[in-house]
Amino acid sequence: MRVLTTFGDGLRYACTPGDCFICCRVLEDIPVDLEEIRRVEALGYRDFYEVRSGGYFLRQPCAFLDGRRCRLHAEHGFSAKFMSCRRYPFSLSLLDNGTAVVDVKWTCRGVSLRHGERVTLELLEREFLGDEQHSLVPIPRGERVYLHYRSGQRCTWDALVELHTGIAGMLPGRLHASALMLVGMLRRLGSSLRGEVGVEQVRRELEALEGASEELMAEAASAAELQIDLLGIYDIFGELFGHRLSPSYAARRLGIAEEVEFTENFSEVYSKAVEPEAERLLSFHLRQSFMETLARPWDVVQSCFWTLGVACFTEYIARVLADSRVKERHARDALAIADYLNKHFSSFRSHAFPKYPELGMHYVHFLASGLST
Repeated sequence: MRVLTTFGDGLRYACTPGDCFICCRVLEDIPVDLEEIRRVEALGYRDFYEVRSGGYFLRQPCAFLDGRRCRLHAEHGFSAKFMSCRRYPFSLSLLDNGTAVVDVKWTCRGVSLRHGERVTLELLEREFLGDEQHSLVPIPRGERVYLHYRSGQRCTWDALVELHTGIAGMLPGRLHASALMLVGMLRRLGSSLRGEVGVEQVRRELEALEGASEELMAEAASAAELQIDLLGIYDIFGELFGHRLSPSYAARRLGIAEEVEFTENFSEVYSKAVEPEAERLLSFHLRQSFMETLARPWDVVQSCFWTLGVACFTEYIARVLADSRVKERHARDALAIADYLNKHFSSFRSHAFPKYPELGMHYVHFLASGLST
């Protein structure tokens, strides 16, 4: 089985059970299956899960949390824990072509770019995946996916994987440059890929993009269809932040700050300098978000702007959290807040996800306008 990660190289992980048990205490969506429930009930435990739309989930706070330790782990060993808990902060999806896609949750404080063991495929297979990856069943979506649904242009699953990994590998370490380059590459590939796209065609076109980063960014910045009213971004942020599961709510739940005040004063927020390590982290997350769309592929164009919407949302939170300079810890906290809302609250997802592509379009126009320096 081929295994891909959404995060590529550079991610590190170190479990910190002594001072962090957020995953046991505040996360809403910890899925379990009926077989696991019956196995744990046979050990004498009751009333630890709930049935909601989409399946079975552990109740929160977790009934097995004893102080800062998992009772199941302490009394019955690591293997007695639920699969979602054993894998956390990593999650696994299986594509129709047999490729396993591993994602990571930034809500976990053990995830970083600076501390812990480097996350390699060997580490994932040894510590998190094991033989369980062979029991996964692909979600049937057919043998073809769309590059652009409205045009009817399709590609194979293998070509889709090649396209995503190639694009993610060429994005630079600067957030705004990555955002513009992502759009520039998508525009160039959209005009050059023909017919039903296969792996060889994707490889040829990606090779042609090598070394053209400045040209691609300029092309994205001058695109006529990106000329959208900048003020429209206010309305989108207002809808997202006005939702009951707002970033300030998430920050309080995660213990990041006592009070977080969000503002729509873009001139003030975007005048703050961003330190290199903070930008590196936010850029890393943009590439990861783009690769994450492999696990739920639809229209590749839509996926691109969904990614940019998530990047805009996350960067805005980081800038609001900062006083005068955006430091690495502000970026880290922003990633935790966005991750918490996007991956662990279905009510927020249903509200925000349809808005992200539109937000991504506004974000690119905002960057192209030169107002984000």
